[in-house]
Amino acid sequence: MRKMAFMGIHGIDKLLGEGLAYGSQIMIRGNSGIGKSVLACQFVKETLACRDNCVYVCCDESPDQTRENLKQYGLHPLPYEEAERLVFVDAYSLENTGKNYFSSEDELEKYLALEKEVIKSFKNGYNTRIVVDSLSTLFLGRDSQEILEFHRYRLKLLKRAGIIAMDLMVDEVLEDGMLKFTTNLYDVIVRMYFTGSPERPIRALHIGKMKSGKFDSSQLLFSINSNIGIIVSNN
Repeated sequence: MRKMAFMGIHGIDKLLGEGLAYGSQIMIRGNSGIGKSVLACQFVKETLACRDNCVYVCCDESPDQTRENLKQYGLHPLPYEEAERLVFVDAYSLENTGKNYFSSEDELEKYLALEKEVIKSFKNGYNTRIVVDSLSTLFLGRDSQEILEFHRYRLKLLKRAGIIAMDLMVDEVLEDGMLKFTTNLYDVIVRMYFTGSPERPIRALHIGKMKSGKFDSSQLLFSINSNIGIIVSNN
């Protein structure tokens, strides 16, 4: 039987049915503070528990802070790094921090080359997943045509290689037209947002499968537990 992948969050995985085929591309979109990075941490935890390799590209926080975030949700990254199953790419720091570093001043072609190099560094034969947190930050200040060409080409390469990509997008960073276009490149969209009143905001999400072109009609309410991460309500 062909191996399928999940995100590691019960309410979301239930809607995915049989799971995600390797080579699938997932967009996690929403405003700042909604919980995208928390979801990413749980996805990494699920990835490593399934004996897949993981690349985590840190654009909004340093790799060290991301390590601390992972620890908070029950994953200690060091053993996986030592086993060469988890690799962090630093696209956050202003100064070069070592081998897996990408500067915001570099061309996107250089990022693409680095991503390929890191993926090829895994020698254990396991499947690979990649998280970019967040891809919208990587696009800041860049020409729209450069973004479109890079985005389309990168996702095509990852799909061909059978790599599951999870790209986080901050809604207020990208222009509406650009966000709409990039959304069409993904197999699955998780849209996270606040509902309720300003005085009592409630976290919610929808899942969209682009093959059908529609979002699931069910609105999932969720909370964030400081030790577990995202917990989807049963209601």
